[in-house]
Amino acid sequence: MASAQRHSTPDLVRQRNPAGVSGLSLGLTSSEFAGLHEGAVPDVTYRELFFPHADPPRRLQNWARSRGVRLRTLTRIGRDQGGRSEKMLFGLHDGYAVESVLIRRFDGHTACISSQVGCAFACRFCASGQAGLMRNLEAGEIVEQVVRLGPKVNRIVFMGIGEPLNNYQQVLKAIRILRDRQGMNFPTTGITLSTIGIPKALKQLREEHLAINLTISLHATTQEVRDRLIPGARKHPLGEVVERACAWARRHNRPVTFAYLVLPGINDSIADARRLAAMLRDSPARVNLMRWNPVDGVGLQRTPDRSLAHFRTTLENALVPVVVRDTQGRDISAACGQLWLRDLKGLPVGNRPRQGRMT
Repeated sequence: MASAQRHSTPDLVRQRNPAGVSGLSLGLTSSEFAGLHEGAVPDVTYRELFFPHADPPRRLQNWARSRGVRLRTLTRIGRDQGGRSEKMLFGLHDGYAVESVLIRRFDGHTACISSQVGCAFACRFCASGQAGLMRNLEAGEIVEQVVRLGPKVNRIVFMGIGEPLNNYQQVLKAIRILRDRQGMNFPTTGITLSTIGIPKALKQLREEHLAINLTISLHATTQEVRDRLIPGARKHPLGEVVERACAWARRHNRPVTFAYLVLPGINDSIADARRLAAMLRDSPARVNLMRWNPVDGVGLQRTPDRSLAHFRTTLENALVPVVVRDTQGRDISAACGQLWLRDLKGLPVGNRPRQGRMT
């Protein structure tokens, strides 16, 4: 009986949802939303789907029930409050959970959101990839993170758990939903996509008509060092990553940012700084120098101020735009590289029984 009921549920949803679109209301584009009503006047507007609170109005709930879609799928099961940052642990329907961060600024709020459950690239300096990749997030799960972080969000950074370009279709769909004028009408220029740089995806992104901001997590000036720091990127030649990113920048007439985590004894030499300067000189690019945020079980060190200053000066003397980026959220382990992939009990997913994992 249980098996028959399990197989009949999708059929019922398809009957109520004839367009065959996403079962998540926040994963609907405005055209998919219109398709649900087959020309009839809808009971609610597309904009109303993005109601910022976890408990939508009853009228919206009735609409969703009649159309076989879910209004919300994330359950807030944890929250850490810091000085200017707030970290949310959102439970997913399948027992996994992801972390998102709200950063308060004087002119609004930034939402740092996740795009995958885990990450396949196993960056040595990052906590998120230590359990590997479990699955991609759906567009609706990505959009809901922004919605749930509140109406004051006016910047979005894909710098949470996961590699956005490894979930290309769902991430791009989420961006288009967020910027749709009939819905949230979020300014595309307020969205930053941070990636290790997958050349094939960067080539595709170059042709998209989206005026987003692009950040490449570079972190090395030689292939050997980058392979050590980002094992999952071994098949992506460093030179091609830079070339594709700069091609995107020229196509969209906006600079690409290269993030460079300065690690003592690994990538912080003057020779490294000179190679980076030569790599980016006369390119539509700028550099964000970053200090490492400690992760349990990872034997790396934070760079001294003196080394960071020498590195920065070398780039400035080569006329490469550079800033030292200050990170927020270290007091609640919510800074760059510190987000964990967790299950609903708040434990790292790596500690769960293997049969609970998804591929």
